[in-house]
Amino acid sequence: MNFITGMLLTVLIAFVITFAASKILIPILKKAKAGQHVRDDGPQTHLVKEGTPTMGGIAMLAGIIVSSFIFSSGDIKYTLFAVITVLAFTVIGFLDDGLKLFKKRSLGLRAWQKIVLQLIAAAAVACLAYYWLGIDFVMVPFSSADWQMGAGFIPFTMFVLLAMVNSVNLTDGLDGLATGITLINSSTFLLIFVLSVIGAVAVTDVEVVNDMSNMTMFTAAVAGSCIAFLCFNVHPAKVFMGDTGAFALGAALTAMGIATGMQLFLPIMGFMFVLSAVSVIIQVGSFKLRGKRVFRMAPLHHHFELGGASETQVVTGYMIATTLLCIGAFLMFFFSF
Repeated sequence: MNFITGMLLTVLIAFVITFAASKILIPILKKAKAGQHVRDDGPQTHLVKEGTPTMGGIAMLAGIIVSSFIFSSGDIKYTLFAVITVLAFTVIGFLDDGLKLFKKRSLGLRAWQKIVLQLIAAAAVACLAYYWLGIDFVMVPFSSADWQMGAGFIPFTMFVLLAMVNSVNLTDGLDGLATGITLINSSTFLLIFVLSVIGAVAVTDVEVVNDMSNMTMFTAAVAGSCIAFLCFNVHPAKVFMGDTGAFALGAALTAMGIATGMQLFLPIMGFMFVLSAVSVIIQVGSFKLRGKRVFRMAPLHHHFELGGASETQVVTGYMIATTLLCIGAFLMFFFSF
């Protein structure tokens, strides 16, 4: 079986597993009354979402983990690294969701508990990348140069992981928004990994061919799982991913960035994720310093909703912007390839 066939089958298998898992999981979550709590001060159109099952990210996790390994071959350390990265942050998200939903608490993990757990997970992942995979560089956008970071790669990677995971989580506020943006990002990475494999084959670099082929399968698994989850997560959503899924997707995208040395490309490809995080920082900072809000509501997608845009209009706008940004990032990678 050739490389491209394996990639396409991985997308299909991930889709089937996630779709089936979602069909099984949603009734279980409903029965357990694992429903989403909607803020009273948010858009009034969101009040109908009260009680919609959350923690649907578990279904995506099943699709990603199982299908990532089916067509992996040779030394699977890159596959293991990517899956470990996803699992580490999924566990934190699951704990947060579980405490909120099953312990009937308005808050899950306390802020300090969440950040401590995320720091531990990020440190472990960064050390794995540096000491086990031997990665210590990042590609510089708009340049063919690599930035050799040495041991500085570890704190840098920790920062990128924390920023990405929490940005995706903040973006998960509209039906299909975080899932759709992640699908576009992962599809772009899929093209990049395919190009990396082709380039490595051309220069007969067997190790890179093996590693990038395995990352291709992982990325295909993420894309396939996102497609399946969108069947249940588009407006009107039948299930939300919760912190369980948002943390998993943020970690998955960062793992792709680490494997390619494209961590500095993530803010470009995931700029709409970044906007969500930055808008919250600005809103909180402005209110504490000046007693005034900059936006009608943060994250930014709620600002647009309260300004009169429909939920589907905002999601469509974000996905179009993400597509254009990913095309730009891909071209930057291609011309430095």
